[in-house]
Amino acid sequence: MTRKRRWLRIIVALACAGVVAFMALVGAVCVRANIVRTPVSSDCIIVLGARVRPDGTLSDSLRYRCESALAAWEQGLAPFLIVCGAQGTDEPVAEAEAMRAWLTERGVPEENIVLEADSYNTEQNLENAHALMQARGWESAIVVTSDYHLERALWLARDAGIEASGIAAESPHPLGIWLKNRLREACSWCVYALKKIF
Repeated sequence: MTRKRRWLRIIVALACAGVVAFMALVGAVCVRANIVRTPVSSDCIIVLGARVRPDGTLSDSLRYRCESALAAWEQGLAPFLIVCGAQGTDEPVAEAEAMRAWLTERGVPEENIVLEADSYNTEQNLENAHALMQARGWESAIVVTSDYHLERALWLARDAGIEASGIAAESPHPLGIWLKNRLREACSWCVYALKKIF
């Protein structure tokens, strides 16, 4: 066997191993998305941002998160909500502002909603939410986000110093979107692990 062919086989073997490992990680994301979690009564509910459509309506992901947060608030699991998310380049308003409008239209008093409209990713969502909690003397929170996203969101919440439990909101159903979200989340798990290592 020539050296060139030997190296080619090694590269192919490594590539195959990488694909298998990544698909196992995607499987882990799917398994953790289906974990039954029990939220703990807390000082507040943190609702993580997702896309607002150009017409100002909530994307399915964001609406499902708001519906889950509203149900938790109505159950009395926490008196306040922190809604998170800045305005993206293709969004007419900040995600946090869109959530606040949706929640107030459904009976949540505006004074019970804290706006966090400066964050562009999950880590910023939670770090900024924690600063708002500290300013108010709050220690515990229920994090509400999409089912596939909740596991990492809870890791980041605890990294930020938040005593957190979670509620897994429904995620969009079309198979292509379902798969894309989980593939992207598996990549985010890799990034999170690398940051921890380095």
